[in-house]
Amino acid sequence: MASDPAPSGRRSPRTRGKRVTLAVWAGLATFVILLLLDGLWAGRSLIRGLTNARAELAIGIESIVTGDPDAAAPHFDAAREAAQGALDAIGHPSIGIAGLLPIAGANIDAASAVADASLATADAGTSMVDVAHDLGWSDIRIPASTSIGSLDIGAFETALPQMDLIARRLRDTLRSLEAVDDGGLVGPVATGYRDAVSGLERRADVANRFRGAMELVTAMFAGEHRYLVNVPALGVPRPGGGVPTTVAVLDVSDGRLLLEDVAPASDAIAGVDVSIDWPRTARALIDAAEAQGVDGVDGAIQLDSVALQDLVWAIGDVEVNGRRFPLSDRSTTTALEIDAFLGESASSASALHADWVASILLAALDRRPGLESFALATSGDARDRHLAIYLSTPQGRRLVRSLGLDGRQPVAGTRFLPVVTTWTSLGEDHVGVLVETTVRQTVQIRPDGSARVATQVLFRNRAGTDPPSVLLGPRIGQAPVGTFSADVTLYLPRRATDVVAETSRPSPIETGRDLGLATITGTVTVRSKASTTLTATYNVDQAVRTVDGERQVDLRVVPQPTVEGVRYELRVALPDGSTILGASSSFDRRGDSVTFSRVQKGPVDLRVRFALAA
Repeated sequence: MASDPAPSGRRSPRTRGKRVTLAVWAGLATFVILLLLDGLWAGRSLIRGLTNARAELAIGIESIVTGDPDAAAPHFDAAREAAQGALDAIGHPSIGIAGLLPIAGANIDAASAVADASLATADAGTSMVDVAHDLGWSDIRIPASTSIGSLDIGAFETALPQMDLIARRLRDTLRSLEAVDDGGLVGPVATGYRDAVSGLERRADVANRFRGAMELVTAMFAGEHRYLVNVPALGVPRPGGGVPTTVAVLDVSDGRLLLEDVAPASDAIAGVDVSIDWPRTARALIDAAEAQGVDGVDGAIQLDSVALQDLVWAIGDVEVNGRRFPLSDRSTTTALEIDAFLGESASSASALHADWVASILLAALDRRPGLESFALATSGDARDRHLAIYLSTPQGRRLVRSLGLDGRQPVAGTRFLPVVTTWTSLGEDHVGVLVETTVRQTVQIRPDGSARVATQVLFRNRAGTDPPSVLLGPRIGQAPVGTFSADVTLYLPRRATDVVAETSRPSPIETGRDLGLATITGTVTVRSKASTTLTATYNVDQAVRTVDGERQVDLRVVPQPTVEGVRYELRVALPDGSTILGASSSFDRRGDSVTFSRVQKGPVDLRVRFALAA
């Protein structure tokens, strides 16, 4: 019987093909597994790097602000290392392949942009450490100074170029980060990206403001300068705040600030037209001062009792003559607006006001407050128009304007409806500090885009009737003590038509123009515990404008500076059946209308977007 042939040792083509296929699939599987492992590792490294960079930046910035630049430097180094680690993770093959996918690619690009921004911020932080060293910034107080009245101008001038580069770098980094298309971002990447943009916006804004403040210090206090200081009394209301009551001269010599000639305002200075437009008022004050022999004035600084109380909050309590307890962050405004004027002698009251103002300002020049508290006080007061600066040079005015310290508030324009009311007291009493003001306005939008506007300005007098004093006024004729009289002006769009106005107690109504707007003015007289009103109605065409294809109504609210603010009750009523598409956060939505009800101290812009019924 024949035996089977022995194997030749050679495999068939089919067997070899199977082995090759299995090897290929095994290689691919190994590659996929390695790719997945690389992706997991790179993803975790990316998230860890971004998270650590954010945390280290926060600690470093806090160390700078608290005056410890040496402690800040290692945190900025760590933030730089973490951000670079995140960028290295993005360079891994798995992340690169994932970046080819539409949704994943957009999210990886965003993460890369955040890492780049973190790296640039860390570099800016390291530069900020150098700035802090140049300023001798070793605590939480105002750097490069031994007090507000003794500034090291040389240190500011040395640090300013570097600070300018920091502000510019952060601004450019923010632009690059904002250029990322965030439409396709999802989950933690979307949240992280929005947080990064928000955080960088704040840091860029703070850096820019700090750079501006340093530039302002060098512009105002380097060399020899003289500034007129005006402290008005809000109890004698004027459109820009109050009547000039105490004035002084701030004499500057290379960072040394001396307060001189503190005195009650002369009749000429007190009679200056205090306009909504602070630069116009400042020029009039300087002209009046120079006419009285005050030479070489380079600008003017105005701060009222509200700003002085905030200054006391920043520097600490101030001892003054004639008071058992020092002025504090709760008593200063009341002291300057009420207590100083409780006597019957106007000259004595003015002298006492000047004495207390001098004590506060001299204490401020002699102390070194915390930088953060001082910045918060001044920025808030500038926003609410309790503090303003005017410089005589064009460059100085541009600088002051960039910091929001110029007191300028544009009220004219075709894109918004003005909600602006001012009042000027007619007597020399200070009853105005005890009068509450409410502005009620309804804007009824018509389908054709025009509007019918109805406004009521209500004054409530909380003053008492006894005893006669500079505060409440003397007993003269038939007008009882505590009576408040004022000319009230309502600003209207220039294109307003069919204007009808009246006061609750009939008085002549005058029309005019100011600051590019039409005006109507009436006189009100309010006795103690009583109220009175000025009302007006008018039509305005083209109250609605088109923005990004949607209908929009804009209001600009500009309160007159007062101690307690002005109450507003505003309503924008849209055509029946309209749909509200968007509105300012300060608006409350009610069907097809929006309302704004609050006490407002500073200017605010409001808007509502809507669509007409189909």
